[in-house]
Amino acid sequence: MERRPNHAGTVVPEPARPRRVFLLGLDGATFALLAPWIDQGHLPALARLTSGGACGTLESTIPASTPVAWSSMVTGVYPGKHGIFGFVRRRPGSYELDVVTSADRRRPALWTLAGQAGIPSVVVDVPFTYPPEPIHGVMVAGLGTPDVTSPFVHPPGLRERLLREFSPFPLDVYFRGDLSAFLDDAVELVEHRVRLARFLLREFPWGFGMLGLMVTDRLQHAVWHHLDPDHPRHDPPEAARVAPRVLEVYRRLDDGIGRLLADLPAEAVVLVASDHGFGPMVRSLSLLRWLGQSGFVALGGLRWAYEPPAVLPRFRRRGPGRTVVLTDGPPWRRRARGLRFEVDRPDAFAGAVFRITRLDPHRRYELRASVAEGTRQALLEFDDLGRRAHPIIGGGQVLETPGRITAVFQPERGTLELFVGMTTYGGNPTGAITLSALHLTEREDWSRTLAYVLDTGDATEGRRIRLNVRGREPHGVVEPGADYERVRARIAEGVRALRDETGRPLVRRVYRREELYHGPHVEEGPDLVVVFEDGVGGAGPTPELAGYAFDGPISVAVSRGNSGNHRPDGIFIAYGPGIVAGRRIAARVVDVCPTALVLLGIAPPGDVDGRPLTEILVAGPPAEARAAAGAFAAASDLACGDAPYSEADRRKVEERLRRLGYLE
Repeated sequence: MERRPNHAGTVVPEPARPRRVFLLGLDGATFALLAPWIDQGHLPALARLTSGGACGTLESTIPASTPVAWSSMVTGVYPGKHGIFGFVRRRPGSYELDVVTSADRRRPALWTLAGQAGIPSVVVDVPFTYPPEPIHGVMVAGLGTPDVTSPFVHPPGLRERLLREFSPFPLDVYFRGDLSAFLDDAVELVEHRVRLARFLLREFPWGFGMLGLMVTDRLQHAVWHHLDPDHPRHDPPEAARVAPRVLEVYRRLDDGIGRLLADLPAEAVVLVASDHGFGPMVRSLSLLRWLGQSGFVALGGLRWAYEPPAVLPRFRRRGPGRTVVLTDGPPWRRRARGLRFEVDRPDAFAGAVFRITRLDPHRRYELRASVAEGTRQALLEFDDLGRRAHPIIGGGQVLETPGRITAVFQPERGTLELFVGMTTYGGNPTGAITLSALHLTEREDWSRTLAYVLDTGDATEGRRIRLNVRGREPHGVVEPGADYERVRARIAEGVRALRDETGRPLVRRVYRREELYHGPHVEEGPDLVVVFEDGVGGAGPTPELAGYAFDGPISVAVSRGNSGNHRPDGIFIAYGPGIVAGRRIAARVVDVCPTALVLLGIAPPGDVDGRPLTEILVAGPPAEARAAAGAFAAASDLACGDAPYSEADRRKVEERLRRLGYLE
């Protein structure tokens, strides 16, 4: 029996087991890129795994959405059972959208099931594991973590040690226009996570280990056109300069995988899986604009504005920083031309509070700030000071000037105490932001709106549409029953018929909810799921389609930003003792969990949607299965994370997802 020290220095015996399982998650990895590089000898670690083990494609969820697919991978069930349908969910009793967290996953994950069987786990950087669960073992939460000051590590006492020994601690990488810096950041993140995982796997007992690496997804969104000669934005001279540097990042990734493999014990089985695949994105499609043009969404109008050179509306200053009205003209006729916020120290803010009356709490509003100039990455925040909860209604970082920062919210009452200002809390930079205009626009008129879109951002491969149903939505108008079916059929028929200017279809398929989802949480899901054709992405920050205006085209060619997007076919590799070498398979993302459980000697829960991939095993499933199929029924509806999740945390996560293209 092996003995290892835990984080407190206490020696903990590790029970003997026939196998250990290490699951490496490569977000968005695709054999379309990896296979040629493996064949050319650039990726020796992955070559060893694919040639010496079983491998094939891994079918993602529909659509191939990051939080949905990862949740399905680690639970073995689809959204109707685990409860996560996308990046955001509708806040109960409201039309506002919240980013999902681990608490929204209502099924036990692999590490929970392993812990119930007495097997400790080490889980690092798996998306949407924040707040971290109090697992039997160690967890470092991944995408969805607000910042490193949050309680993103379990056990809590380990966080300070990790921050001390692995500082700086990057949470993700973002493409900000400097490709060289982006690629350097990608290598740094890979090295950091590999070092962290190796450390934890050495220091702590484990029977199940998992590491998620997001760099593959981030790279492919940003640089696909440099790697794909058939992409409309492909520039051969530029590609000749960039592609070798991208390949070098993958070689460094492969080297890190090799070091991880070298550390693993001989009895460990290695599984490699991606939540989805990847391919080119060449067009942007706004289903919201189509819904508006087709009469399914009714707009309100402009409700309040500050538009220079008009006189600045009355406001009061707030915060220790400076709020300055910029003016021009002679003193006797001075007119406002901007509003400037200046903050010169950390953990401070400066802003203006406006009182806006005669709003309708039944409707959503879009607040849009036009940024004339500002310190790069400085944070502009919008608050509703009259709210009892969730006072932060949005904001964003200054990434380009001139530019704009928007938020969509629903007021709780008819009078809005609106704070607009710059904040440096949580490590945001000091400096200044100058606004040239503020607009508050009424979005949907819910008394005349039949449907709405849940998803935003351009890094998406489909859209979820929900009908405004009476008795289900706060201000629903579509009657359940025949009226519901009639409206849903009209929308589905219209969306299926969408074409670009050449006549090429923009939509591959439209699913009704009952075609995709089964389980206790179906009612929380969309009424329609739209899957775009290959090469088509959702409309996010594309200039021609941005904003809440319904005139103009519903689809345009993408001329900047992301050039790659998700595809349904990811990768799956299994390697190690008892795995059939050379076996080629086609699996589903929900098969990963039951396969890992069987390898650990645990019988999967009886209602999983996936199946153990027993065809990859030399002698079938281990005889040491410890649990009956229904042993975990009592744990099938969990609230997984229990750390506090504040509105400030939510805003930070939303901003990270917005920078990645997953939110508008």
